[in-house]
Amino acid sequence: MRDRVSAAIEWICRGYRPAPRAFAALRIVFALKVLLFSGDLLWITEVPAQFFSPPPGPFVLLSEQPTAGALIALTVVRALVAIWLLVGWKTLWASTVMTAVLLFAAGLSYSYGKVDHFILFDLTPLACGLAGWGAAWSLDARRRARTTSGYPLFLFATVVGFAMFTAAVPKAAAGWLDPAREATRYFVARDDVAGPIPGPFGEFALSIDSTLFWKALDWVTLFAEGWLVFAVFLPGLFRLGLILIITFHVGVFLMMGIDFFDNLYAYAAFFCLPLSRWFPERNLLRALRRRRREPAAAT
Repeated sequence: MRDRVSAAIEWICRGYRPAPRAFAALRIVFALKVLLFSGDLLWITEVPAQFFSPPPGPFVLLSEQPTAGALIALTVVRALVAIWLLVGWKTLWASTVMTAVLLFAAGLSYSYGKVDHFILFDLTPLACGLAGWGAAWSLDARRRARTTSGYPLFLFATVVGFAMFTAAVPKAAAGWLDPAREATRYFVARDDVAGPIPGPFGEFALSIDSTLFWKALDWVTLFAEGWLVFAVFLPGLFRLGLILIITFHVGVFLMMGIDFFDNLYAYAAFFCLPLSRWFPERNLLRALRRRRREPAAAT
């Protein structure tokens, strides 16, 4: 039994193992994104200090709003760590520090009551550093041969799946499964009227007066978010789930103007391998078919 479990885990991890060069390309793109296109943290100084209310956790240790000087220092540190990650020297350490810096910056932003959807982006460097995205096109790779590992990405897939699952459960509890309720239609209408930036196709979507259409969107949303945590044991199926999630994110942006695109960096980690390896389940099915034929041939 133990051997079978070990063999199953090994097969799953092989299915998640990225190709070194494609994975290194993701590292470079990620580092450039943080270096050149990160958000300005100085907006925090423009918010009245009385609104500073850190969420439960380590940020409650901060007794007051950070100063402009502290935010500038954090911005400089973030840029330096991005360069460190870009060149790939001691890449695992660089990746770990990058996640710590991104989480710290996010925690400061969350201290004003607004929580965004990009925790997966912040965790990506740590997961990918453990998986070996410094195995190519890096100073580490020039010093000695490196390799990648699928096990950290298997764990990261579980994190991604659980994050989506925690988004689906409250929706189900709030009545999204109720055939008489059109939850998606409500939120699109609310954002079109009161949202800060309505989606480019929000008004057009609201012109579709079809209960079947809107109820189907409710159910598809719950399925896309809810099932992914159970698909992590089949890497190819998990990738199909991510494609569905990406389609869902595009739809949310078009109808509600909510930008999830930073999460694409997290999802990209699972596609950094040749297309022929995206669905290892095909090879598994072939092996099972051969095993069934062998006893029949022997008799």
